[in-house]
Amino acid sequence: MSSFVKRNVFLILLAFFLLGCNQTSSPFFKEEIGRLKLVRLITGEDALLAINNLHGKEIDIVRGMIACYQGEKEKATIWLSESASGDEAIQQTDDMIRKMRDSKKTPFSDYEEIDRGGMKIYSFMGMGQQHYIFRVQKSIYWISANPGTIDKVWEEMVK
Repeated sequence: MSSFVKRNVFLILLAFFLLGCNQTSSPFFKEEIGRLKLVRLITGEDALLAINNLHGKEIDIVRGMIACYQGEKEKATIWLSESASGDEAIQQTDDMIRKMRDSKKTPFSDYEEIDRGGMKIYSFMGMGQQHYIFRVQKSIYWISANPGTIDKVWEEMVK
């Protein structure tokens, strides 16, 4: 990975971690998932800013949230963006995955499509974690977690 890409990924992640939290609880995210505790929840304009920074441009979403979980030796981050419609969410998900796969500068690899009970999950590795992207109606989820933790986080999100 080039130093330019590493620097930009670092700056995006740094901006995300420096953003303040708007609230301490949400009906969308549990306080605990297994051994992980919710340590940061970003909502509202701060979440939209972080999501747009991650994409490097403004994306068309009506709501966004970011939940950060921490355990003793594991962590997980859940990015949630809500589109205006299910069709729009499908298009945004397809575009995101295509652009990630086609980019020569992506830090991600080992793409795989998983079917779990009719739900399509895009799985890949990168930046020391496993990632799942999936859609539930008009909501798009991106989970980043340790490989041994991600399935438990996914199960909790689709309950």
